Amino acid sequence: MSSLVPAHQHPLLYAIFVRVWLHELSRAAKARVTLASVPDAALDRLAALGVDYVHLMGVWTLGEEGRRRSLTDPDLRAEYDRVLPDWTEADVAGSPFAVARYEVNPAFGGDAGLADLRRRLAARGIGIILDFVPNHVARDHHWVAEKPELFIAGDDGAPLSGRDPYIPPWPDTAQLDYRLAATRAASVEALRGVASRCDGVRCDMAMLVLDDVFRRTWSKRPPTERKAEATGEFWAEAIDAVRRDHPSFVFIAEAFWDLEWRLQMLGFDYTFDKSLYDRLSHASASSVRGHLAATPDYQRRSVRFIEHHDEPRIAAVLPPDRRRAAEFIAATVPGMRFIHHGQLEGRTVRASLHLARAPEEPVDQACLAFHERLLAAVRRPILRTGSFATLTARGPGADAFVAYRWEPLPACGAPRSAAPLVAVINFAPSRSGCRIPLDIAGIAGRKVLLADLMTGNEHPRDGDELVDLSRGLGVELPAYGIHLFEIRR
Repeated sequence: MSSLVPAHQHPLLYAIFVRVWLHELSRAAKARVTLASVPDAALDRLAALGVDYVHLMGVWTLGEEGRRRSLTDPDLRAEYDRVLPDWTEADVAGSPFAVARYEVNPAFGGDAGLADLRRRLAARGIGIILDFVPNHVARDHHWVAEKPELFIAGDDGAPLSGRDPYIPPWPDTAQLDYRLAATRAASVEALRGVASRCDGVRCDMAMLVLDDVFRRTWSKRPPTERKAEATGEFWAEAIDAVRRDHPSFVFIAEAFWDLEWRLQMLGFDYTFDKSLYDRLSHASASSVRGHLAATPDYQRRSVRFIEHHDEPRIAAVLPPDRRRAAEFIAATVPGMRFIHHGQLEGRTVRASLHLARAPEEPVDQACLAFHERLLAAVRRPILRTGSFATLTARGPGADAFVAYRWEPLPACGAPRSAAPLVAVINFAPSRSGCRIPLDIAGIAGRKVLLADLMTGNEHPRDGDELVDLSRGLGVELPAYGIHLFEIRR
């Protein structure tokens, strides 16, 4: 099965924590729901939102060792008390990133259940993204007993825990040794097995297995003697191996430390854009503008998000006006647009990665209505295939604004039928105004109508004024106010 979205488009990815999602669906249905029995209504809703890919996080089989550690860790138990006060031991499942086998959890319906869900989603034009965790496996993964030579061992001979060089080790995992050719070969085969079940993968902490990063992290633990060492980069080898069988397979890297561009050059279609998340959450309009000045190819390959499973719920940390502005920008700039399950409804409690359910929360109807308007706008083809450029605001309040436009980019000789879009955001905590000259071809010498897709308001304007560098589009917006103008002749 090939990728469902052409590479030049800017797809919408909807991320779901599978065990929590199935629990919610089971509670609503008053019966056990597996991947094979997800109601059609739930899939139809994803299609109606314009979703291109669903990231099903945590489908793989976990081990008992991980669950045991999740039950006994005092810090985790304190987390459970905080996020799910009525939790019981039956709710504890273990981390989805301590994988014991790359086989779908039997409790979710196994590989057959996933295949059935994939077929039903594909009928709606939606592909499936699954997790691949390259750096480590569960401590009771079958390789620990079958292939102990693949791991970095401690002084006692047992595998060391997987780690990131900047944070404490993950005690429920066993660290693979990517300096060894045999480890890389085994990981490539595991990845090929994952690829046979889905349309793409999200590679957890992908930068950890870059050759120089890995060797630096484990420099005090030399590789096993008399074992052939690997050369080159694992990701180049792995991506080529998968794409020999699946040419349109999508690779997404979770990445940090300014290594995103390097991973893109190794073949990743998309890399997580944590920098934009940080700027939208904590920084100013000028910081956001600076980030959006990156090269078009880098932006097109970036995953734009404002919350995900490792970050707090955005509704819990930002006031509604700034949250809406941040979510609007993340959804309307180039790249893969990322929505986290529960974000649309304004949930405030981040689910624990170690629990099988999350607390029930009421739907924030205003938040849901905003997202439905936003995603309706994002479905416009011009936001998938158009030409993006930032715009420069002028005037005393200009520094508060982020502005950009999308223009049609038709094939040679094709008519320019799609209306351009102009996004204007006052990304500041007070009311402000500015003027923005629009470098949009075809509006000079004409009367145009600015139709705001977020409010429904319409504003007639003179095209000559809009393109004039000394005049431009005049706007005044409240704190974190938004315009998304469709320019109609």
